[in-house]
Amino acid sequence: MTLENAKMALQTLMANKLRSFLSVTGISIGIFSIVMVFTLIESLEIQIKNSLSTLGKSVVYIEVFPWETEDRKEYPWWKYIQRPDPDIKELEKIESSLVSEIIDAISFKMTLSNTRLVNSETGITLTGTSVEGITHSFNKIQDVNVQFGRYFTLQECDNAQAVAIIGNSVASKLFEKPSDAIGKKLRLSNSTVTVIGVLTLEGENMMNNSQDEQVFMPVSFLNSMTGIETRANNPRILVKAKEGISIDALADELKGAMRSIRRLKPTEDDNFAVNKVTFLIKYLDDFFSQVNLFGLIIGGFSLLVGGFGVANIMFVSVKERTGIIGIQKALGARKIYILQQFLTEAVVLCVIGGIIGMMLVFLVTVLANFFISSSTDMTFKLIMTMDNLSIGLLFSIATGIVSGIIPAWVASRLAPIEAIRSNG
Repeated sequence: MTLENAKMALQTLMANKLRSFLSVTGISIGIFSIVMVFTLIESLEIQIKNSLSTLGKSVVYIEVFPWETEDRKEYPWWKYIQRPDPDIKELEKIESSLVSEIIDAISFKMTLSNTRLVNSETGITLTGTSVEGITHSFNKIQDVNVQFGRYFTLQECDNAQAVAIIGNSVASKLFEKPSDAIGKKLRLSNSTVTVIGVLTLEGENMMNNSQDEQVFMPVSFLNSMTGIETRANNPRILVKAKEGISIDALADELKGAMRSIRRLKPTEDDNFAVNKVTFLIKYLDDFFSQVNLFGLIIGGFSLLVGGFGVANIMFVSVKERTGIIGIQKALGARKIYILQQFLTEAVVLCVIGGIIGMMLVFLVTVLANFFISSSTDMTFKLIMTMDNLSIGLLFSIATGIVSGIIPAWVASRLAPIEAIRSNG
């Protein structure tokens, strides 16, 4: 019966092409709005989480300032300024403590922002570069993909050697091509460093933490330079948990270790922050849940307009076919058959509109990705997932049912004799 009703619905829609076209257009716009909003939001969420994944899901950051805003509200800002910075000696004490049994890797990192690099041979100058001072084990915590040259040796990091690994974009700006940078000299402040590696091109990401514009040097070398303000360089200790150890357990152990290292009394507040990337991910989940709800409301209004159009068309269809309905009922057609007939017609109409709307989303996605990849260095891409397609299809069916149920019910309640008489 359902298949037969679907065939009848298609025949009816083809018989009234203009009316069907207007109804389908309204539904297409509504489904396009909803699916496009969800596609944009989900693509943004995926890209941001991928950018955050470079920080490491199983990594804990020991810093001065906490990432969680609630902690900042409860703790006076002026006390943060008085907190001591994490340093290399504290890293060494953590390595020698009991907490080291659950640590897979530990590293120190400090950042010099807006530095000025000069090609010693050509004099080409690059300003605004971020220089990251790291210890040797940093690449065990975060990926440092070297395309040309090599990574630091342990001796270079321990002996404060003036060597550097530069981002692909930095190399392209300072030299004719990235591979030319290997073995060349760069001036940083009053020091000269040798380039030993060039990183693989990543492209821009949503968190603006791409390594393309960064320069890595041994933190021991940066500490040996004069005129560097430590607090402005955001020193921090990065600790990666061993496999099977939860990040919460590692954070708790590190908190206890740091309190012991800094000899804090039980009644004293922590003078450091233990930050977890999982907090940022949870915050993003909450944020995007609200954004999805907001997007659903916006798209829902577009679909509501299309739904009213379908309901109006179905009432007109019932009015035009009143006589046919009367004949069908006089020949023994049951109410459920009449109801299903008109309800199927409404659903088919909305599903056709939904398919067209989703095809438009796919077209926009392809064109947008082509434009982004051809004209920018961003890694952002629109991703149309099966979940979004399923949502579009479900909304199409639901709109057809909601829009057609009342006209279908009205048609099923018509009395045979009155229906035939009204047609005559």
